[in-house]
Amino acid sequence: MHWQPLYWTATYWILVAAIIALLIAARRIAISEKTAKWWLLALRGGVLLGLVVLLINPIDRRETILPPRPPAVSLLVDCSQSMTLGVERSRMDDVKQTIDKVTRKVQSTHPMKFSMYRFGRHLAKVPNLTALNANDDASLLGDALERLPSRLAGDQPRAVVLFSDGAVPTEPQLQTLSSAYRDLNVPIHVVLPQQQEILGDIAITQLAIPPRVASGDEATVRAVIDSRGFDGQRVVVSIRPADRPNAAALTTLPIMLHDGPTPCELVVTADSSMSQLELQIPVLQGEAVGSNNRIPFRLIDRDPRLKVLYMEGNPGKAYEALQDAVQEDPDIECVSIVVDNVHASRPRLKQVDHPSRGYPATRTELFGFDVVICSDIPRRAFTQEQIDWTVEWVGKRGGGFAMVGGIQSFGSGRWDRTEWEQLIPFDMAGHRDHLAQRFEVEVPVDAESHPIWRLFDDPKQNHAAIQAMPQFTGTNLISRVKPAATLLGHTRNPLLRVGIMPVFACQTYGRGRTFAMSTDTTEAWGQYFESQWGVGDNRYYRKFWRNVARWLAENSQASQRRLLVRCDRVIYSQNDPIQVVVEAFDKQLNPTTDYRLTVRLQADELTSSDPPALSTIPSDVIDLQPDVSLQRYSGSIQAELPSSDKSSSPMQTIHLVVTAWLADKQVASESIELQLLHQSEEWLKPQSQPETLQLVAESSGGSILTSDDDLMRLLRSYDSAPGERLIHTVPLWDRPWIWVGLLSGLVVDWVLRRRHAATDHKVILNH
Repeated sequence: MHWQPLYWTATYWILVAAIIALLIAARRIAISEKTAKWWLLALRGGVLLGLVVLLINPIDRRETILPPRPPAVSLLVDCSQSMTLGVERSRMDDVKQTIDKVTRKVQSTHPMKFSMYRFGRHLAKVPNLTALNANDDASLLGDALERLPSRLAGDQPRAVVLFSDGAVPTEPQLQTLSSAYRDLNVPIHVVLPQQQEILGDIAITQLAIPPRVASGDEATVRAVIDSRGFDGQRVVVSIRPADRPNAAALTTLPIMLHDGPTPCELVVTADSSMSQLELQIPVLQGEAVGSNNRIPFRLIDRDPRLKVLYMEGNPGKAYEALQDAVQEDPDIECVSIVVDNVHASRPRLKQVDHPSRGYPATRTELFGFDVVICSDIPRRAFTQEQIDWTVEWVGKRGGGFAMVGGIQSFGSGRWDRTEWEQLIPFDMAGHRDHLAQRFEVEVPVDAESHPIWRLFDDPKQNHAAIQAMPQFTGTNLISRVKPAATLLGHTRNPLLRVGIMPVFACQTYGRGRTFAMSTDTTEAWGQYFESQWGVGDNRYYRKFWRNVARWLAENSQASQRRLLVRCDRVIYSQNDPIQVVVEAFDKQLNPTTDYRLTVRLQADELTSSDPPALSTIPSDVIDLQPDVSLQRYSGSIQAELPSSDKSSSPMQTIHLVVTAWLADKQVASESIELQLLHQSEEWLKPQSQPETLQLVAESSGGSILTSDDDLMRLLRSYDSAPGERLIHTVPLWDRPWIWVGLLSGLVVDWVLRRRHAATDHKVILNH
């Protein structure tokens, strides 16, 4: 407790003297001896003196010491594009790993407060490591150091730790700004990414392919290889199938590099079975970026024909009847797949024409088909990824999927336990077996008009052809069709254990369509169906399967190949004009210029919903001009990314999307993949440059940290600051008990005086 008098000291002595004098006077003028007693006057004097003491203003003073404050350190991370460079991993990945490792270890034994900022073209605070993306095309360190103090909001750090590769411009104010940090007693310590020395970079900067090549033609592919830092090195340029990176090269060409561009030409035989090729250069030791050493391209225009993938589990050449049936239509191509050993733990699927290939091994390859027919194929022959792709391909790309009966199909093949169960129009639950019993199929009258059963345009003739369908000799057992499915045919008479059972059914699934046939279509259960449904031949059988393929592919984006798009190059620099030539076809696949064609660029990878089915023409597109004499369209669009996109790679894939419109309705859309080359200084000078950072560290009183251990020792050297001392002061007169005591004293004084006065009055009356 201490005192804070409100008046001069003399004032209080005067008050004390006045109280004493008042008490003496009160004793002398008292009307009763009892009221003049000193102890009674002392009670009143004590109350008055207590008030005088309160006027001296006694203060209750207490101190609180807060816990020690952990030291604060600011982390400043370079997020320019050069930080994505690296031999085994990028410089940015190295920085993230260092920050994560060091901060975790330090925090476990030495609590600290970290704030993290990124800089490139602008300075920004980031909440965590995932927000650090190296996509800025400049490293403005000076601007970042100038703005950082204003972002600290009064919480001055003990130090700033700068993570950068040194690829920053040498600015005159850097030394001045760094010295200002020394004056603030905030040194700047620099951590360089712990990366193997980068010697330079090799990149494919130009690629030109022939505008039109037929399968079997010899095509000359021209490219330009730009190299820095590998003068005199010998490399082999090759062309390989893009979807088979381990396959042998189709052609190779050894070249000698020198600093600058090196042109080269490779001759390759076009093969329609290879949808996409890739020009490759091996990544050399010490090379900054490996992604620009390979460029995918398409040599042959996409075939506008409908493409069917047919998988048959029955042995031998059982696939031929259905394959020949669909390929009787010149606008349908069928790729047949057989199983090498249906009883193996992992049966292998083999394409008949290309035994080294099976079911599509990539999502892109599968999305190039319109229809998939799965006939008696074991579940074990597919990976989970292939099953998932198929569901996505039907639901979001409009593909058509059909399952045909067999001992490995439907519930018998355990397909009800896979994602394909949702594709099948049948409810397969509860049935794991099949039945060898002869039966005939009855097609409901209202189903005869379905496109799958349209064998003739004349209804009577069509009905007669359907009624001529021969009997089957076995089937998988099916519970029922699903509620949303359409029943296309059921057994004419009850079967053992199931009664009347569905045989043919179809349904829509997402954007696509699916079809199911509980019996077989080959020589096993469908031997008569395959060979005798016709007029002395199997003509109705063949028409039936063409109808199935056409109906299933109705919404397939892969089948909408009514646009053939070509560009003058594959690689473009920012703002280069992309010359586009397009041939358009109508529903009968005849050349036409009746459409309005628009072209746009899309930066991200095409998803399952691209190209979008738009109901109106978007405004941010460019029109292509028709040339009636040449039956084609042409035009150009500037090579650039949308303003919202920030590249973090020197070579980025873009998609050129061409859309055909009839009035205001979209009728077709096609896209091709191009590469956009970034000529940023960040990419052209990949070598780390620590000299500038050394200057920053020395000018600010900091140091260059060469390892994680150096950074850890630095952070642990900062001790916690003593806890803040908080002082609380409360005036003593603010305590309720003091006022209660004073009032109690006055009350006692009053009661005693009244009591003595009453006693004296009684004495007087008695006398």
